Amino acid sequence: MMEGVRRRTHRPLVPHAAWLFVALLLGTSAQAQPLVRVLLGDALAEAHVAFAGPHVGAIDGRSFATPFPLTWPIAATAGELLVDGHPVGRVLELSSDEGVVWDGRRYRGSLRVLADGERVRVVNVVDLEAYLRGVVPAEMMPTWPAEALRAQAIAARTYTLVHLDSDAAYDVCATDECQVYRGRGAEHPATDAAIADTAGLVLTYAGAFANTYYHSDSGGVIASSAEVWGRDLPYLQAFQDVATDGPHRTWTARLTPEQVAGTLRAVGRDVGVVGRMSVLATSASGRVQRAEFVGTGGRAVLEGLALRTALRGWGLKSTRFTMTGDLSVRGGGWGHGVGMSQYGARELAVQGYGFAQILGFYYPDTTLQRVTTQAAR
Repeated sequence: MMEGVRRRTHRPLVPHAAWLFVALLLGTSAQAQPLVRVLLGDALAEAHVAFAGPHVGAIDGRSFATPFPLTWPIAATAGELLVDGHPVGRVLELSSDEGVVWDGRRYRGSLRVLADGERVRVVNVVDLEAYLRGVVPAEMMPTWPAEALRAQAIAARTYTLVHLDSDAAYDVCATDECQVYRGRGAEHPATDAAIADTAGLVLTYAGAFANTYYHSDSGGVIASSAEVWGRDLPYLQAFQDVATDGPHRTWTARLTPEQVAGTLRAVGRDVGVVGRMSVLATSASGRVQRAEFVGTGGRAVLEGLALRTALRGWGLKSTRFTMTGDLSVRGGGWGHGVGMSQYGARELAVQGYGFAQILGFYYPDTTLQRVTTQAAR
């Protein structure tokens, strides 16, 4: 184990006692399934929503129905939606029995189009379990072991519930900034089964939903939430991960002076032609937290979010790396490294561990509980 990495308070892969009680109910009666608002497009000049047959909708809450196949060309001006150039209101919601199609993808639920000044925002409103059907196969290969898929379904379900926020314009986005979501076209029988098999199962800590962050590959050491985001959560600590043979466990990269200099100029740190990057500080899990850049016009230091944003923009898969030359990098892993490693979950499933043990390994001291819901009407 790396020096400085927090050791676990229980043996790896031995579930905490709470994990043996899987079917604890939160509440005594069935609750309506939560609706999730997924941002599909933002700050758009226009949006085109097509229907091949009858569909229904509402404009600012006023319902309508049409038997005709229609394409809705939608723009916005001064906070009001325009359809075919005619003002109609601030919020347009559209749906059909066959779902909705936007930007070439099919989605369950409804499509909500909102005016935001001179721009258009597109949001998919869909019930939680249907949403997961478009997330799990986008986040984990459906051909992976069933126990890994079940662990992914529970992690994604819990992550979603943590991020529901009625005061925000939407709950989650559809990219890897939140969870990757590809709608109805991504659905697969294997991941559908994993979602159904774990229906309602979530992770909790101290009576609240746990922040079940996850990533592709840790590079060998899981990161803590404190070192990445500055928020110390007891169940998101740094520790040695399982060994895997995933394609992202080790990698190399070569930065170009031009791309580094361009990024530095964009953030007001012009140092001329960059010739060298040096690592100044690393975290407990070996992730770079501060780096210095030396150029023909001086030196600059980046750290925290500014550094992570720059490194990601340069195509580095993670911040867990060392310098092998002035601008040459050898790294490990893909993603922020906090919480569950998806390739690690696959490896544990291959070794015969169940989803509860996988989740117990990556989110120690959390509790697996069941929220009983019924489909939203």
